[in-house]
Amino acid sequence: MTDVTDNTSDSTAGNTDDTDDDVVSNIGTLIPFNPDDDTANSDNASSDVDTADSDIASSDADNSGSDSGSDVASDVETLTSLDPSDSADSDSDESGTDAANSDNDESGTDDSDISNLDSNSDDETQTDDDSSVSGADSSPNNDNQESGGISRTTAILVGILVPLAIIIIIVCLYFYFKKNKDKTNEYSWSTLQDRLRASVVSICISFPIPFDTEINSMSYATGFVVDADQGIILSNRHVMGPGPSSHKATFFDNQELFLQPTYYDPEHDFSFFRYDPAELKGIEPKAIRLAPEKAHSGLEIRVVGNNGNEKMSVHQGELSQLDRNAPVYNRNSNGSYNDINTFYYQASTTSEGGSSGSPVVDIAGDAVAIKAGGNRAASNYMMPLQPVKYAFDYIRRGEIPPRGTLQVVFRHITHVQAEKLGLEAAAAASEGACVDESTGVLIVHKVVPNGPADGVLQVGDIIIAVNSAAVPGFPELFGIVDAEIGRSISMRVFRKGQFITVHAMVQDLYEIMPTRTLNLGNCYLHDFSFQEAASGSASVTGVKISMDWNGMFPSYEIDQRKVIHAINFQPTPNLNAMIQVLRGIHRDQPLVLKVKDFRDPRDEAMFVTYFPQVIPPILMYTRSTATGFWAVEPVCGLLGAPEPKLGPGLSDAYSQLTTNTDDSFASRIQQCMVCIETRPVCPANGQYTTRRSGTGLVVDPHRGLVLCSARLLPNPTSNISATFGAIQVNLTLAYMHPLYPVVFVKYDPAQLTAIIPDLGLFKPDNRLCVGDPVTLLAGTNSRLKQCAATVSGRQILTTTVCEYCLDQVYINTERIILSPTPDPMEYNIGVICVDDQVRGVLLSLPECLHSTYTIKYVGLDIGLILPALSQLRASDIVPNSVRVLDVEFSRLSLATARAFGVSAHRLQDILHSAPEARSIFKVCRILHIRPTDMVSLEIGDIVLQVDRRNVEHIDDIACFDCDLVQLTIIRQGRELDLSIPTTPFRGANTNHIVYWAGMYFQQPYHTVLQQATRPVSNVYVFTFTDGSPIAMESFHRRMFVSEISKHTIHTLDDVVRVAKLVRDPNLVEFNKRVASNEKMISGIIPGRDVVIRIVMLNGEDVLKSFRTNDQYFPAWQLRRGPRIDDNWVLEEF
Repeated sequence: MTDVTDNTSDSTAGNTDDTDDDVVSNIGTLIPFNPDDDTANSDNASSDVDTADSDIASSDADNSGSDSGSDVASDVETLTSLDPSDSADSDSDESGTDAANSDNDESGTDDSDISNLDSNSDDETQTDDDSSVSGADSSPNNDNQESGGISRTTAILVGILVPLAIIIIIVCLYFYFKKNKDKTNEYSWSTLQDRLRASVVSICISFPIPFDTEINSMSYATGFVVDADQGIILSNRHVMGPGPSSHKATFFDNQELFLQPTYYDPEHDFSFFRYDPAELKGIEPKAIRLAPEKAHSGLEIRVVGNNGNEKMSVHQGELSQLDRNAPVYNRNSNGSYNDINTFYYQASTTSEGGSSGSPVVDIAGDAVAIKAGGNRAASNYMMPLQPVKYAFDYIRRGEIPPRGTLQVVFRHITHVQAEKLGLEAAAAASEGACVDESTGVLIVHKVVPNGPADGVLQVGDIIIAVNSAAVPGFPELFGIVDAEIGRSISMRVFRKGQFITVHAMVQDLYEIMPTRTLNLGNCYLHDFSFQEAASGSASVTGVKISMDWNGMFPSYEIDQRKVIHAINFQPTPNLNAMIQVLRGIHRDQPLVLKVKDFRDPRDEAMFVTYFPQVIPPILMYTRSTATGFWAVEPVCGLLGAPEPKLGPGLSDAYSQLTTNTDDSFASRIQQCMVCIETRPVCPANGQYTTRRSGTGLVVDPHRGLVLCSARLLPNPTSNISATFGAIQVNLTLAYMHPLYPVVFVKYDPAQLTAIIPDLGLFKPDNRLCVGDPVTLLAGTNSRLKQCAATVSGRQILTTTVCEYCLDQVYINTERIILSPTPDPMEYNIGVICVDDQVRGVLLSLPECLHSTYTIKYVGLDIGLILPALSQLRASDIVPNSVRVLDVEFSRLSLATARAFGVSAHRLQDILHSAPEARSIFKVCRILHIRPTDMVSLEIGDIVLQVDRRNVEHIDDIACFDCDLVQLTIIRQGRELDLSIPTTPFRGANTNHIVYWAGMYFQQPYHTVLQQATRPVSNVYVFTFTDGSPIAMESFHRRMFVSEISKHTIHTLDDVVRVAKLVRDPNLVEFNKRVASNEKMISGIIPGRDVVIRIVMLNGEDVLKSFRTNDQYFPAWQLRRGPRIDDNWVLEEF
């Protein structure tokens, strides 16, 4: 009896009180299904059965919710007290058969073993069926009456207890599955988004300056809350970046908070941000638990993140490989970040860009990994959370996790690969390696030169144990390394078939992390890092050039792989040493740099550069290890005073150096050739900041005027220098011609007047014609190339507008075509001569990366250039008198002109005045829309005369020096005389640039005005800096600004005035607190929220808001005066 009671109690022990009530209720409902119908009128047995049933039923009713096991025991006692003789109608044969069957089915259980029935519930079910048959078909048998009675009692008892046991089992299973169903619903994938919605954030990333492995850029990624009380968010290292940065988190309800970059790991791809939980309104993020122990192969996972900049994108997958080595991204790139010395997980998912930093969660919503990267084959790489959790424990306590290093890159190989290298599994096990419990061993992949392990470990060494502890994987190895900083560790390694023990000192990894960067001439310099040293073959020494596009060392800006090891033959092992060297160099002194490529030790070079004449503010950025923010301070006294100007001695030396006894015309041309180098300060006039060099031609040594191609100097903000033999002098921009690709620059004539011949340029009586033989002279002052050519044609030059940069276009210009065609890559400038007279110049055309035209050079008559040269000779003021008709002309043959209505008399008059003319000119495009009430030219108009003079060449109608011009035209077959107003050609000689919030403001130049539908102000933004505040808001380039923070903008001075008004009031306090290493900074994130109204070139109005960042984008302006000798002056405000 006890067994039955205990079993029932145990079956329901795991349920709640409500479950027990349900069990009792269900038992009472299911009991009437017991078999008792066939013996209803036969004898007292049926009455006894009914009585038993009644007792059980009444017991259930009276004791609902109580101990059901005691009720069952009471009923069994009642049944066993019945007299066997009461079963008068039982059949002894049938009973015997039933008893036998019952004995067989119950494995030896007889009617004396009633207490053991409960242990065989499956067999009891079969016995119940047999007993039912026996009760229905039994007949009296007096020979074995007692035996039959016992069998009958057994059958009745089985008939009662078996259904009861079945009911109990069913009820227990019901509630078991119900409970697990509720749990499944709680952790179902369908509810995953709701559970994690408030905990996963989109992060807008801004890298304002290039540093270490990152360039200045803007992008999006993901992070997730791991400590809601302290406001800690976990993401990737490449999301935070090692250098100055700005991050803005957007929660699911679109609340935006700026983040504090608290910590990034020196090696591994994870970082921690902080936000102030008190600033978050209306939502309460729950921390996502870090559960690295739950990761296993085959685990179904979801990647929840900002995939493709779409918030809360969920992508499914399955973890497959758990012990792959860290992936190598951009294997051939220039120092980009790659994780090292850790395992990575691999899973096939469809997550792409923007999902970096996403939690990789299981069905319970626990993070088992963090998304780090992927490839094009839909294979994604997840970083394990073991090192994350190690660091997280320190971060929560406000501490920096200890990180040690041997300056070694390890890789994981399998035991099979180890055996191929000679390491037998048995031998490894005998030395303490965990062969059976691991998938492989660690091998030395790279040893950084001059590091702690240099000369101790060798590439190919297999690590068996460290400090007598087995290290089958990265966690075990670096658990020891991180704990032994500053101490020596012993390592048991397998090398060349032998086991040996070596010792190495563990270095503090933070010691070889760069934490400062110097902005010098828009070039950022910092200590060379271990991260990049490990990716190449260099030691952690020297100063890395993290090049900005308008830096001092642009010849090395493309690959960003150069490290400075010496300046002016003095070593520069670190940034401090470099600053000391620079303090001893005068501003005008050359800098002789020794540089190496850290990816290729054979690539070593020395080159010369100079401090620019105009240089942006020199700033030092220093990272606070306590806050993660960067303090900014100006660097004073870095550039010494300029050297004395070039004296007569050097001038005479140069004169002797370049003296040539050959007084031929070609020799004089060669002496007028000078090497010119240009380095722009900032973008302007549709041109970026590419450094260029080429040849210029001295056209007036008395005024110091040099002619060069616009391809050499497309940007008016350039620092310009010229090399005369062994002497380098600075030049100023004198004049950029608005119609032709011609630029005049100027040097101080007092220095070199005596040694430069005067070419005596003058305007010839006639132009070069087709078929004229000419001589082309081109080269430098050290090499001159001379070749014979023929004028093979004259053609109207037409360059198209680049929609990307809107640089200057050249139209309504007739160019000279020479045969044979000169190589455009060989000539920046050439002189076209006839009989020792300069008749024209050959110039390379400026071009951008998006240029579509194929013309690379243009030949111009000298007569087109001389008017501007005459103005520069006569005055010190930059010329600004060119006016145009703002239309584009095309040639029209004389025969076609007749069809347009040109009379035969007019055609004869044209041929009489210009016999070589074979065409006239028609308006083919309107470049600037004029008011409807203004008289202007129309498409299709044919221009016959200007001020009553026949139009013989395109030059006659290309430009003017008056406000109104009298034209005789043919319009729709009728000859008309019109007074057409001219338009001043604006913006070619830009003299004011404003830099604020990462944007470059200037006056709109002519090409912009021609393309603009509605120029609402005289303030145009050509471009902005990548990583700037304006870039974070996805602004468009090429726009007019009409309003900033409710202040109307008309001129650049308005921009300066408003920029001063919205200056960040917290910047000084912020830098003080960062420099003092305060633990948490709240409420003073740098910047001011401003609203800007812009008008696109197509006339579309756009209103946007952004937050300024004066910390990394200090405001300044460039100005130059109206004189040709005036240089650019930079002013901070």
